[in-house]
Order: sequence, then C-alpha cells, then structure tokens
Amino acid sequence: MLELDFLPVENEDGDSTRSGDAIAARFTHPTENRQVVIAVDAGFTDVGDQLADHIKKFYGTSHIDLVISTHPDTDHLNGIKTLLEACTVGELMIHLPWKHNSRAHEIGNYDRIVEVVNLAVSKSVTVTEPFAGTDRFGGAVTILGPALPYYESMLDEAVADAAGTSSASLSAGGFGHALLTKGAKVLERVRAAYPFETLDNIDDTGARNNMSVITLLRVAGERILLTGDAGIGALDQAIDAYEIVMGGRISTYPLDLLQAPHHGSRHNLGPAILDRILGTKGHPHNPNASALISSAKNSEKHPSPRVTNALGRRGASVYVTEGRTICHSSGISRAGWGPMDPVGPLEEE
Repeated sequence: MLELDFLPVENEDGDSTRSGDAIAARFTHPTENRQVVIAVDAGFTDVGDQLADHIKKFYGTSHIDLVISTHPDTDHLNGIKTLLEACTVGELMIHLPWKHNSRAHEIGNYDRIVEVVNLAVSKSVTVTEPFAGTDRFGGAVTILGPALPYYESMLDEAVADAAGTSSASLSAGGFGHALLTKGAKVLERVRAAYPFETLDNIDDTGARNNMSVITLLRVAGERILLTGDAGIGALDQAIDAYEIVMGGRISTYPLDLLQAPHHGSRHNLGPAILDRILGTKGHPHNPNASALISSAKNSEKHPSPRVTNALGRRGASVYVTEGRTICHSSGISRAGWGPMDPVGPLEEE
C-alpha cells in the first residue's frame, strides 16, 4: 500500500507566484507489517499546518516517523517548524551547516534552520544528517545524495555566494496505481505535438539548490525519486548511487515516478541527464512512468514548458500541482478524488 501526496505550495504573501514543496507519504514497512508515515519538506510556514492536517485526515495519525528537509529555502524549510509543532515526529533528517563550515551563519534562512533543529531537540526528536547511503525502514527510504564531500563543496560555494548577496534574496529560494486529485486546471498554450528540444545541458542552478537531498522510495513495488531543487550535477551523482543501490543500470531498474526538480525549472534539467534518467525519445526506460511537478498556479516560470515537453518527449506522463493536491497511490481510493489528465505538449517561449 502506498499513498504519496504532493500538496500545493502557494506564496504565503497570497499572490501565488512562488512555488514550493510539501510532500507526505504513507506506506507499508517492507518487513515489519506496519504503516510508516514520512514527510519531505513542508513549504512555507502556513503550509506546515496544512500538511499536518492532511496527514491527520487521510493517514489517520498525528505521528510522523521521518521528516526530511531537502535544503533551507523558505519554500521548503519554513513549514517544518509548524509541522513539528502540530505532530509528533520520530526523526528529523536535516543538514547542520555549522558542522561543515564556520561561516555557515552567513547563508540565507540560517536562523530558521537553527529554530527547526532546536525545536526538534526540545521535543526529543532524533536529529540526523541526510547523506548518500543513509537508509530507513528496511531500505524503503534511501538517501542518494548529496554525498558528504559534495555537500561540503556546495556549502562552501553557497557561503561564498552569500558574501555578495543579501540574506533576503537568498532565503527566497522555491485502484492499482493511480494519480488522484480534486478539482481541475490545465496549463495553457497547448499544441498538437512536441516541438524541437530546446533544453540545454548547462548546469546553471546555484550551489544552494545542489545541496538538496535526493531521496529514493522503494515501496509497493515502485521506485520513486524525490529531488528537491537539485541540479544536473547533483542528479548525475544521485543516479550513480541509484545504480549501486539497485545493482544495475537505471534502464534495467527504471523509475515509476520522478519529481522534476525545482518546480520544473529549466535550469535544473538537460537532455543528457533526462536521457539517462528516463530514456530517449521513442525509447523510454519505462513507458508508464510519471513525472510530477510542484508549482504555484500563478507562477510564470514554473513549470517551464521546455521541461514539461522534455519529460513528455521521453515518454513520461507529466502532472503539475497548480493549486491542487496530487496523490500517487497504490491500493487506495478516496471519496471525491479521481484520475487527472497529464499535461500535453506546450508552446515554448
């Protein structure tokens, strides 16, 4: 059994132009015959309460076994504080930058990292750091990235970047198997066929994003990759780790669901890494794979049609939150929820 929910994250100022991540999952432990609840990021401050309410309503519990913070952007981290206040938590995985760089306090949103960790400690939550090779629940959850040396190199770059950038700008960011949702909204600028590939292989996302935790879920016979805001270099290393964990190439053990990083930004994906992860046009690793994007409904840059087209071109069915909660499920149904349509080819600008 699996329920994997992607909640809509909208700008806490109300104009809904900033995207974010708030993810919850409930699944059966592979060896202990019990239910496990995890959360990966919790969006802005208010979204943490929404995520807690969702877990209580649909999972029937106020206890979360594991919370993972991918990186310290406000649209991923801030809601974890309210989530910790609303629920009991067994373990918090979060990077502790002060252990790796003496100037880490210069990075944006640093104070919120400290607040979250202090709150967790005060509630007797186990606090650990998520580095490649860490796994939980009999391997159902495995951290593929970042490796410790890579994290420290990205943190060094982020600290150096912060020296010339204001904290405010840095902290701003961010029934069998089925996809279910309430409501309906599709992206505009639909076209009949996919246009020529316009993504490039330039890895131009920031070091702060490349510190993101990349998580593999192996539950209910599925392989799911959650990517935070990771860029091409971080993803490439994570797929190296994936192939070690799986004991073979990703083409042999393909993904069932890929979370497109950074809300579908064109700066985080390129043709080469997508060919590796999903396969090439006409030759997908898994013709039934899905790609999911967490994006605010009024965001002009998320998701990029270049990215949705690139994902679809490689055979993935692409879904976007756009103000809706999306549930990727196996073996469950919810009253009032039903299948949603994937995003088709889009015009690019």
